[in-house]
Amino acid sequence: MRLLCLVLLLPAVLTAKSGHSPKCLVSGTEKPINDAFSSGGEGTVVSLCPGSVHRLNSSIVFTSPRQTLTTLGNLKDGERAMLVVEGEELASAIRADCQQCSFAVIRSLIIDGNRPQLLRVPKGDALVEIGNAESQTVRDCRLYEPRGWSALHYREGDMKQCKSGHVADNEIGPCGEEWDDEYDGMDEVNPLWGNPRADGISLACKDSIVERNIVYDTTDGAIVLFGSANSKVKHNHIYSRTRVVLGGINLVDYEPWGGDYTGVSVHHNHLHAVGRYFKVGIVIGPASWSDDTESVVHSASVTDNSFSGGYWGYGIVVSSARDFTVLKNKIVWDGQEGEAKFGGVLGSRCPKAPENGKPTAFLINRGSAKGTFQEDMINGEVQHIICLNPDDRPYKPWRFRDSSAAISANQEKSPHYETTFDSRIAEALVSYQMSLLSSINSVTSKLDLLSDPSSHLERINAEQIDGKKETNGNRDIDALSTKIEELERGERRLKKTLDGLKIDFEVLSGQLKNNVDESKPVIEKIFLYGQTFLLGITPLSSSQQKILNRSLGGYSFLEFFGALLGVGTIGMTGIGLMQRWKRRIKSTKVY
Repeated sequence: MRLLCLVLLLPAVLTAKSGHSPKCLVSGTEKPINDAFSSGGEGTVVSLCPGSVHRLNSSIVFTSPRQTLTTLGNLKDGERAMLVVEGEELASAIRADCQQCSFAVIRSLIIDGNRPQLLRVPKGDALVEIGNAESQTVRDCRLYEPRGWSALHYREGDMKQCKSGHVADNEIGPCGEEWDDEYDGMDEVNPLWGNPRADGISLACKDSIVERNIVYDTTDGAIVLFGSANSKVKHNHIYSRTRVVLGGINLVDYEPWGGDYTGVSVHHNHLHAVGRYFKVGIVIGPASWSDDTESVVHSASVTDNSFSGGYWGYGIVVSSARDFTVLKNKIVWDGQEGEAKFGGVLGSRCPKAPENGKPTAFLINRGSAKGTFQEDMINGEVQHIICLNPDDRPYKPWRFRDSSAAISANQEKSPHYETTFDSRIAEALVSYQMSLLSSINSVTSKLDLLSDPSSHLERINAEQIDGKKETNGNRDIDALSTKIEELERGERRLKKTLDGLKIDFEVLSGQLKNNVDESKPVIEKIFLYGQTFLLGITPLSSSQQKILNRSLGGYSFLEFFGALLGVGTIGMTGIGLMQRWKRRIKSTKVY
């Protein structure tokens, strides 16, 4: 019987020892992931541990067909593994765009482009670069803050062979910064410090599906179709919440497919302008987006899409397009915002003559747009429609702090010297200076008090002299007048001396201010060691001591001692002067 039990238990024991439980990569860098893909070859599945963080100094690179990168268990919540871009010039976290990368899967990941910390990369690639193959999938991911021009880019391929991409159930945004003429300049093709704006999804892959994604605060286009014939864009939600969105769904690019949008269907998408300006919901035709009035796109349908919110420029704009169908799109009532509102003011790049049609739900240029269009579309001029700005002038573009290149350029133009000045030390020094001034004023007051008898007699005798001058006068008063004049001369000399003392103190005060960054660490050290010695307080910890040692830099104790010696000298001079004046007052007799 026992033997039978052992036989029955043996398979379970062997299964446990064989490591049947799936393995995952713990927090680290891109290296173990890339090693797994390069050594594993076709069909490799790299699972990252839930909650793990992988800091990237270079891109994760797919190398073979049917490779997958996911979080163990294909999670959809906050426990998904995180990829964080950290390389100085790195823009792409994942590159799955090799010709042999068909059937690649990127799933259940949180990917942080880290633009707020590392800033934009001029001409940087997308956060996820995929395409150049077929049947590739990105799903259940969160992508945000790309340093390059887009969060997710399906590229058409070296031989335009990309097809059957699938982008589903992702959360994408925020992406990019708003354009600032003062910082980025007026050249939108070659911006000085790199393109501030970024797309959410950029699709140049035929026969693809983009569905059930949530895309928000993308400062260029939320979902941009570059041709991509026979592709479907459906059931997506697009929001402008905290950053201006130029276009929600764009069908404006002539390249790389020569304006061919045959079979493209954009339907049942929901666009919401809920917090920040949304310039255009769905944009059709090159002239709608730019000054290109020659190129024409063709053969797509845009139907059954809805628009809500109170911060719209336009809902749909159509120009330079043929064989398009635009029907059954509608403005919906939002319970909080009410019916969608459309408005805006002309920006600096808007054409002046003729002006574009005024902000409205559906605008078409019937001279350049041919096809089947819903009846409520309003005819008007359309050229570079995204030049529109919000009503709330003056419009201040939203962006991160300056790029590293811009900071360097500004420093060359207007160099500034950084200090380790501490406001608390500055306040202490100012208080000390004010205390010295108060002490000097107190000494002056005491000197004035000691000299009050003569001053009082001076005033009395002055009145008597005036009175006598009006009468006859006598020699006693003349003698008294002489004494008073001597006292006045003495007082003037004293005042001159005190003024000189104040000037010397002000010079010293200026020196103290200029050298406060030198004095600060030494003052701290003296205070700390003095406190340790007198009060028995525990000395600094090793970490605090390291900070203090770093703060001392190259400054010496003698420099601060010299400053203290100067203050002491002035103080002693003031005390000596006061004593000398006291002796002089005592030796002075008034008759």
